[in-house]
Amino acid sequence: MRRKGKKNKLKVKPNKDQKQINKIENQTSGLLEGASVIGQASKTAPLAVIYRSEMDYISRCIGDYPNIETGGQLFGFLQEDGVAVVCYAIGPGKSANHQVTFFNQDTEYLQTVYNEISRKYGLRYIGEWHSHHQLGLAKPSGHDALTVIHGIQRHNFQNFLLCIGNCDRSARSTLNAFSFNINSITQYKHVPWRIIEIESPYRNLIDNSLRGLICHPRTTKASYGPNYILSAMGNASMVTPNYDEEYWLNNKNNNQVLKNIIDFLKNQGGATSQVKPFLDEEKKVHLVVISGNDNIEIYFGNKFPLSAPIFKKSNGDVIEPHVKWECGDNIYESFVTYYKMLNINVI
Repeated sequence: MRRKGKKNKLKVKPNKDQKQINKIENQTSGLLEGASVIGQASKTAPLAVIYRSEMDYISRCIGDYPNIETGGQLFGFLQEDGVAVVCYAIGPGKSANHQVTFFNQDTEYLQTVYNEISRKYGLRYIGEWHSHHQLGLAKPSGHDALTVIHGIQRHNFQNFLLCIGNCDRSARSTLNAFSFNINSITQYKHVPWRIIEIESPYRNLIDNSLRGLICHPRTTKASYGPNYILSAMGNASMVTPNYDEEYWLNNKNNNQVLKNIIDFLKNQGGATSQVKPFLDEEKKVHLVVISGNDNIEIYFGNKFPLSAPIFKKSNGDVIEPHVKWECGDNIYESFVTYYKMLNINVI
């Protein structure tokens, strides 16, 4: 015989993952104020957001393949203004196709990972990244852009993020973000990063949940050249880690001097030459000047400008100076004079 009275409601306890997801949402709600799951912005996003752990992860992936292309996908969500927030990045699957001038992801790996990430954690597929390794192309190729455009049209993506990585011979990487919007589909925009300087709350959660499925990079440490980053003041610039206190680039005025030096070197080589700034492990800047199949590297050591910049050939040999370095009050003019007297032939 049934007893009359209130029916007992079945209480469902959230599983461990759901508790962690709720905790993440509470932690990030203030940090990413105004965010929504699906962005419906009518214009190209002005920037892109990424956690430091995911930027590091991509840098490590690029380090695995310094001479051929590699790549992966980006998962997260879009804010109401279309800004992509990268919460979790993956690299290539075991069956990915790496070539000198193209990369194809392991589609079975991508589909399996995406299904799990989407089902368990609600993250969306918001973009892709791939490297042009040492080719010197820091923006999408024509083929890259067309591939993204066709994908946006086919799947009716409102916004999409494409990231192009590069590295030097020491595997120091850069990652440039390009924002696409369906309403101005051919007018994609190079946008700065806003880096959240903590580990993504999804990184360990998904890594542990999909242990044995995720293919992780062999390179254990991220290494960077300058990246296009939005500063705390809201200004976008090429930002690198903090320099040593006595280093010449700690003086903000000298950042303009470095830019002038880069412009001078570009003008010396004409339209086909390229000049790329990088950091060494001691956080000292050096420039790679590329012309045709040859290049030189120019190092600005800890004692620069009191001591001369060091020039190296593409094989790593130091170009022995036959003239004396003299630095006056104007560092830029001193560099130009010294460079011309050295009579560097590569450019």
